[in-house]
Amino acid sequence: MTFSSCLINQRNAIVLDASVIINLLATGRANTILQALAVPLYVTDYVVREIEQGAVNGRPEPGLLAELINKQVLVVKELTGTALENFFGMVSGHTSSSLGDGEAATLALADRNGFSAAIDEKKATRIAAERFEMLKLVTTVDILAAPPVQELLGNEALRTAILRSLQRARMQVREHQFEWVAQLIGLEHVGQCPSLKKYAKNKKPALVVN
Repeated sequence: MTFSSCLINQRNAIVLDASVIINLLATGRANTILQALAVPLYVTDYVVREIEQGAVNGRPEPGLLAELINKQVLVVKELTGTALENFFGMVSGHTSSSLGDGEAATLALADRNGFSAAIDEKKATRIAAERFEMLKLVTTVDILAAPPVQELLGNEALRTAILRSLQRARMQVREHQFEWVAQLIGLEHVGQCPSLKKYAKNKKPALVVN
């Protein structure tokens, strides 16, 4: 199966959720990867605070995120107007139909401004499809598979970056992305990545994980 990133000819700005930022930071090449996209990149203040909470446990992500913000690779945006109204609508209500602050803020900001939203969680993806029909959703794998990123990193560096994201941050991979990821990192590494095992069991024998 051939997988193509949805970021081909991307011109719109992208708003990044916490999980995507953490995945990219885990690659060790976040600055290079994000700048290769060559579009404005935003993060909400809710997501910044969510990641900053990890500093209490000595996690490296808050400091790394701060560097990206200081270099203006990522620009922090606050919610206003209808974006703030949509945010409150998504964080309230029953658990099955509500989201965490960071996810809700990411979707609300992207929809209000006609941006794309980079988010991996399936629940957030479902709710986004229900609420915002015109919103373009992007995953971490889409970012890593974007042609400018592949061209800039090259196969070996890209392979290392994806493997680090899978092992250090447990990056989520969609079923239609699995074979591309598995072939890139090498089938021998699939079993070392928790998020890939569920797909490997249902693929051809060469991909089965014991």
